[in-house]
Amino acid sequence: MNETLKEGGRGGAGASRHRLRRALVIAEVALSLILLIGAGLMTRSFLRLQQVNPGLNAENVLTLRVSLPSAKYDAPEKRQDFFKQLLERTRALPGVQAAGAISNLPLGGGSLGRSLTVEDYPVLSVGQTPLVNNCVITPNYFGAIGITLLTGRDFTNADARDAAKVTIIDERLAREYWPNESPLGKRIRFGPPEDNEPWHTIVGVVGEVKHESLNLTRRKSVYLPHAQISIGGMALAVRTRAYPESLAAAIRDQVKELDPNQPVTAVRTMSEVISRSVWQPRLYAILFGVFAAVALLLASVGIYGVMSYTVAQRTHEIGIRMALGAGRGDVLRLVITQGMWLVLVGVGIGVLASLLLTRLMGSLLFGVGATDPVTFAGVAVLLAAAALIACYIPARRATKVDPMIALRYE
Repeated sequence: MNETLKEGGRGGAGASRHRLRRALVIAEVALSLILLIGAGLMTRSFLRLQQVNPGLNAENVLTLRVSLPSAKYDAPEKRQDFFKQLLERTRALPGVQAAGAISNLPLGGGSLGRSLTVEDYPVLSVGQTPLVNNCVITPNYFGAIGITLLTGRDFTNADARDAAKVTIIDERLAREYWPNESPLGKRIRFGPPEDNEPWHTIVGVVGEVKHESLNLTRRKSVYLPHAQISIGGMALAVRTRAYPESLAAAIRDQVKELDPNQPVTAVRTMSEVISRSVWQPRLYAILFGVFAAVALLLASVGIYGVMSYTVAQRTHEIGIRMALGAGRGDVLRLVITQGMWLVLVGVGIGVLASLLLTRLMGSLLFGVGATDPVTFAGVAVLLAAAALIACYIPARRATKVDPMIALRYE
């Protein structure tokens, strides 16, 4: 009887196989915890990224791109006239509240950087001048895309090609160079210092916009009027009262009326543009989540299989214990305790390994530390709960062993 009650005795498997099964369960739990923590960090990072304010109001905004061929629209006046007519026709459509155009949409993946020189500031050497996002826009663009004009004025039709050069800057640039005074009336110019480009007078300041990505803002932004720099490729932003997709066909028709051979591309809502800008973090979160879910399932199945096999091997021993007076609660506690010890060891190893491995994910995370305690604790509790269920089912089966049948097992 004493030998039977001993683990690894007559009712159990050999000690070496028993240790191997335990080691496999511990390894499964540890690897599952690592993947679950990685998935938790990526998911929390993605959720934090979606909460970032892009600096604009994307609701009910339709965007599309029109790129005029340089051979046909070789003069600046032709390009300016085309977009001016197109925007006027678009604003006249039913359901349109505002319409404007910009050289490259925020978060659209095509921002253009130019070096900047500020009047009355030391001229830096070539390659040392700061880079800014150079955005060419039409009047009413800020109202169409939902960017706040903080001070000054928007561009107007009076800012023509032969008028004084003007510009609008964002609040980050204003804070950097004019922290204690108004930047209105100050002057900046573009290109290397030796180019002697014309000076542009600041006439307005707008809120900060995430042009490059939601989690990265390296450059300040400067806006120039399309009438003074008439480029051929522009993205339209059309704010509607509701259902912006419904106006896509009508705007295409307006383009065809102006030029039957002119294509319209990249027709999507601004919300879709923002969503596409975070495709990589979303992909990482999904991949980690799928792998972690599979690992959690395999770990749970592994724990359940090992505990079921152990209970089957220890049927004779359990029968003796119950014949000597052990209650169902005692048997349940015995089996669950032995299973959960393996889980706790695996969790401990997994946490230590995760503390080292998740540091490699630092560049992929936003707003969440690589050793975020909330994620670590939540994942550990989740894995322990799943393991407890996997241990409970075979443990409950063990409590139903009939002592007389178990004693006649062999």
